[in-house]
Amino acid sequence: MAGVPIKAGDLVVSSGGRVMQVVGVGNVSPDTVTLVPAASLDGDREHTIAAFVAPYPIDGQLVDCGMHRSHRWVDATQTNRMTGFRQRLIRCVMCFVNDADFRDCEIHAVSSTADIGAFSAR
Repeated sequence: MAGVPIKAGDLVVSSGGRVMQVVGVGNVSPDTVTLVPAASLDGDREHTIAAFVAPYPIDGQLVDCGMHRSHRWVDATQTNRMTGFRQRLIRCVMCFVNDADFRDCEIHAVSSTADIGAFSAR
């Protein structure tokens, strides 16, 4: 997806698999984007270099998850029970299933290559 221009309103994936929404392009300098967390559009704004974010994946595209890459991913908002902090992340299916408590998640998208049966079995 190199060369695809990022524009305001786009969803992108930032460091740590965080799903962010672009709210501005070039506000700080020509090569920067201004982002807000997709789980909390009124959250703190972040400014970063556009090259440091990835376009939101389409269907079975590879995503970086921790120390490996996978085409089997889940986009979900997770809520910390203690603090109420909400964070929307893209994670590979293996990491998501190992770490998630499904009562505290809102699943937004699942790649077509992910085995959805793994979720319903839990």
